[in-house]
Amino acid sequence: MPELPEVETVVRTLEKRIDNRIINKVEVRWPKIIDNVSKQVFEESLVNQQFLSFDRRGKFLIFGLTDYVLVAHLRMEGKFYVYPEHAETDKHSHVIFYLDKGELHFNDVRKFGRMYLYKKGEHFTALDKLGYEPWDERLTAEYLKNYCKGKSLAIKSQLLDQSMFAGIGNIYANEICFDVRINPEHPACYIPLNKWDEIIASTRKILEEAIKAGGTTIRSYTSSLGVTGLFQQELYVQSREKEECLVCHDIIRKKFVNGRGTYYCPSCQKEKALFVAVTGNIGSGKSTASQMMKELGYPVISCDEVNAELLKKNSTKESLAEIFKCDITKINKAFIRKIIYSDENIKREVEECLHALIWNEVVKFYKNHESESAVIVEVPLLFETDWYRRFDCNILVTAEKEAVFKRLADSRGMCRQEAEIIMANQMSDDKKIQLSDVVIKNNSTVSKLSQSVEKAINDIVKFNSKEQL
Repeated sequence: MPELPEVETVVRTLEKRIDNRIINKVEVRWPKIIDNVSKQVFEESLVNQQFLSFDRRGKFLIFGLTDYVLVAHLRMEGKFYVYPEHAETDKHSHVIFYLDKGELHFNDVRKFGRMYLYKKGEHFTALDKLGYEPWDERLTAEYLKNYCKGKSLAIKSQLLDQSMFAGIGNIYANEICFDVRINPEHPACYIPLNKWDEIIASTRKILEEAIKAGGTTIRSYTSSLGVTGLFQQELYVQSREKEECLVCHDIIRKKFVNGRGTYYCPSCQKEKALFVAVTGNIGSGKSTASQMMKELGYPVISCDEVNAELLKKNSTKESLAEIFKCDITKINKAFIRKIIYSDENIKREVEECLHALIWNEVVKFYKNHESESAVIVEVPLLFETDWYRRFDCNILVTAEKEAVFKRLADSRGMCRQEAEIIMANQMSDDKKIQLSDVVIKNNSTVSKLSQSVEKAINDIVKFNSKEQL
């Protein structure tokens, strides 16, 4: 099926070939191709109409005429041919436009193509379900993450959803997944924001390169207008089953994902452990929840514990001593806390230093356990540091205020007033909920929390392991 670059190539080629031509007559030989008006209305309305503009939306071709707009979708194998007058036709020429100079034929072996006719100014209902164009500024990582929230569909299949964003078909979906090094069966709902940024950038890059090359000629599709797609020479995985990967030299494989032929490299696109973050405000029970996941057999690392270990190392103390401009022997938690809360600039420098060191340890831990089903990272400041953009799944543990007050009083001897001051300086649960993939409410007993934690993490892993074939 022609995809965005091929359709763009067809539109621009037609613009060169039939711009300003006038339609003298139209003959519809297969009425079902005309979707929203009758065969008679279609044929009669287009007489004396002139081709004035040529555009594309997703995989749709849009022709602006004198009084109407003609919208066409090529579907699987629809093609336009420009011929001189009195050209011979075959049984697959289903719509013929007789022009003031030459003829335009719509040829479709499978008869899946469709045409729509609208009066100028009329709403194009055929385009209602289309998402943003790949270059639309509204197409952001946040938009895509929210769009896929709760959907188990594989990323390869999700990229084919024209209502998410328009123009990508099977060929380019395969190439995009390879370009960003993601397994085509990875659930779309568990793709981190940073990876969505990569997908957007990759989509734009690949489609732009394909447009410049005239698209990709695969199987029976060509532009049919004297333009041969050359982007097929740049493909990394599509139609390269049993050939060596051009990056790692492993063998390209083919499988079916939701019924669509999918080419991928098993090494470059290896599925790894889900990268899961657990967070929550003070007294929410995030540490307890993380510990419960550890008891369930999942590898867990705590950023607070990593931070404590780092502060014992001379290398860390040396880095902080440079920031504080003091002797290394003075570096300890109390000293750091006292200074950072009195100087915002130093606080920022310290956080940047420590967060970078902590993240390096987290990445090392993940790589050591990437063959597991999931790796859990407890991150107290997940949203405040923007680390939530890096994880496949963000779990938020929440609790009602009264439950938090009681918990802090029992575990830390903290009075209500002190707890309220700390809570007032934290990001609200409402904001965090909007950024989270999973929310665990901890307002009852430890036993209830344990049940909620087990269900949440097992559902996430099961979601990820779900067969997409």
